[in-house]
Amino acid sequence: MKRLGELSEKALRETVLAPLLARMGYKAVTIYHGPRERGKDIICYMQDQLGGRECLAVVAKATDLNGSVSSSDSLREVLHQITQCFDVPYEDLFGMHRLLMDRVWVVTSKKIVSGAEDSIFESLRKTNLDKLTRFISGERLVELINEHYPAYWDASLEPIDILREQNGRITHFCRQLLAALGGSESDIEATLNQAIHSYFPPQVIVPATRELSRLGPYRVEVDTITEPFSHNFHLDACDSIRETFFKTKEHLFYAMFDVDEVMEHYEDVMKKTDPEEFLKAYNETLGKDNPFCRATWGRARDAVDGINALEEGLGEFQDLVANLKAVNKLEWATALVDSVSKLEPEIDSFLVPLQKEEFSLFWQIDGEDATPSLRLLHQEPPTGKPSVFKTDHSKSVTEKRRWNKSRTRPITVRDITSSVQERIREHLDKMLPPKKRPPNAHAHSLGGREKECRKQSARQIPKPKTIANMPTRSVPRLVASLLAHPI
Repeated sequence: MKRLGELSEKALRETVLAPLLARMGYKAVTIYHGPRERGKDIICYMQDQLGGRECLAVVAKATDLNGSVSSSDSLREVLHQITQCFDVPYEDLFGMHRLLMDRVWVVTSKKIVSGAEDSIFESLRKTNLDKLTRFISGERLVELINEHYPAYWDASLEPIDILREQNGRITHFCRQLLAALGGSESDIEATLNQAIHSYFPPQVIVPATRELSRLGPYRVEVDTITEPFSHNFHLDACDSIRETFFKTKEHLFYAMFDVDEVMEHYEDVMKKTDPEEFLKAYNETLGKDNPFCRATWGRARDAVDGINALEEGLGEFQDLVANLKAVNKLEWATALVDSVSKLEPEIDSFLVPLQKEEFSLFWQIDGEDATPSLRLLHQEPPTGKPSVFKTDHSKSVTEKRRWNKSRTRPITVRDITSSVQERIREHLDKMLPPKKRPPNAHAHSLGGREKECRKQSARQIPKPKTIANMPTRSVPRLVASLLAHPI
């Protein structure tokens, strides 16, 4: 019981409930927790005696359930999730178009205090949903684990047939993944054999135009960025177009957990692989929606800051490309920027035994008149060479976080390559004719849009007199919070 009580809700779903349900005979166990779950943390089905499917939704909690629906926010949330499980169908699951849940389990890893369950049942009884809902406390969960999943306590108790089945599923998943990435059947089998039987697994090389954007229990997504934006040119407005593009997409993904009403706009924006089209689609649709229109904190503010940096960076990127073309150095500069990634293994080897708290690295650009490449020098070269530059580093890096907090972490290869790209940008600027940079028009226009958006929001959304009068169940929590505390 103590071990279960220490689990987070995520760990409870993934390490306990999903494998337990599979061992209890449920099929297609899927962890569905996310921005569009509509109350359903896990979904699965059981074959009934007539050959049909009885669909089950599981609401997972890692807290005590106590109080009553009228006095406890946590119980009201549980009741709302149960109602959503039954009322909102899940689409395209198990090969069906729209699927309604037949039963709902509320499972907590902790206690269900006397009276809490009855309070929820009293509310569900009005629609006869109480007969289709079960509550499972931490004590009952321990009994189910002992009966169906003892290997949770001791992995050596896992039956050999289950291990074979798991091995088969993992191999099948790897085949699907490699096939989706374009592998032929013969190449896939050769790769799997190498991975299974060799101490030297196949090397994974990720091209600059692709990035693993999402890896979850039921989805693997590989994102793409179009040329010429895949090259890590350092920019004053943002680290690089590529890094900022993928990071902004990540911020947008997390921000959507509280604004599922705008999912259609969000999905249209996230499909874009061209940063310019991505920005255009955002400004035309998603940027006018809450919470992004009025974001002042949290993930939504992170996403808006990323949009601002990306918009300013694109203007700077276009100017840089045009200037490099004008001096016939674009291809040369692109090759130089791309050569930095080839030094990552050497940089990593340098960092492993590093003892000094402060250190400097020296870099030399080879091939000023031909195909360029960057070389890491292991000692300070003679002074006066224009093709040599230095970067200064600390073994520990301090990062600023939300709420004026900071954290210290070890320096990484990416920290060093980012500094190198910044110095390369300085080298490139010296090759270009001097030019006074005008104030960035993009940032001003975006600020104007944000102000106009806030005016429209103030006109369209009436301010409630008190927080108690707000229809918080009909709007996302984040939007409700913004209405309660207008900007």
